[in-house]
Amino acid sequence: MILFTADIDWAPEEIIVDIIELFEQYNICCTFFATHNSPVLTGCNKDLFEIGLHPNFNPLFQGKGGDAGTIISELKKHYPEAIGIRSHSLTQSGWLLNKFKEMGMLYEVNHFLPYFQGLKPFVLWNGMIRIPFNWEDDYHFALGYDFNDSRINLTDEGMNIFNFHPVHTFLNSENNDRYLRIKDFMSDTEKIKEEVNSSKIKGTRDMLISLLEYVKKNDLRTHKLKDIYLSNK
Repeated sequence: MILFTADIDWAPEEIIVDIIELFEQYNICCTFFATHNSPVLTGCNKDLFEIGLHPNFNPLFQGKGGDAGTIISELKKHYPEAIGIRSHSLTQSGWLLNKFKEMGMLYEVNHFLPYFQGLKPFVLWNGMIRIPFNWEDDYHFALGYDFNDSRINLTDEGMNIFNFHPVHTFLNSENNDRYLRIKDFMSDTEKIKEEVNSSKIKGTRDMLISLLEYVKKNDLRTHKLKDIYLSNK
C-alpha cells in the first residue's frame, strides 16, 4: 500500500496549487498537513484530499511565549474537520499526545522510520492511532541520496508512506542548498521560480511524478490517512 502526505510549511498559494494539480492529474489521494490558513487547501477536492494539522511548537522552546493548546486551536479554526496531526519538526511528548487527544485529534503521524519496511499503525495509551511513515524528501537529500531511487520496496505488502513538501516539489530540490537559496523569500514566488532545478539531475518533483506514475500504471488504490485510522480504530 502506497500513501502520500505533504507538509505545507508556509508555502505560497501558487506552490500549493502546483502540488495539488499534480495529484489531481493522476487522480491520487494525498493527506496535507497545514501550517497556516490556505484558501486553496480549504477549497480542495475532499474526495481526493484530506487536511490535517501541522502545528509549529518550536517558538515555545525558543522562549517566545504562547502555549500548545492555542497553537492547535488556531489551526483548528481554519480546518475544523481535521482529525489528524503531524507536528512541524515532528515535535512530540507524552504531554503533547494527550493534548492532541483533548483537542479532538484521532491520529498522529510524528513517528518517522526512514526506509523501514513493514509499517503498521498502532493504538497509543490514550486511544489515538499512531501512523508511522518511512520516506521524506528533505531527509532523502540530506543523506546525499539521489532521486533515481526512493530506496523503498514498492511491492512490500505493508504500508509505505511518502512525505513531500510543496516547495521542494516546486523547486525539484535535489539538495538542501537549493532550498536555502529561497528560504528567506518564501513569499516571493518569482524568486522561487528562478531557482527551480531544470538540470538533468533528478530531484523531488521527478521522484513524486515517478511514484504517481507507478501507482497509476499498476492500478493501485490510494488512501487518505483517515482511511487508515478508520480501519484500525
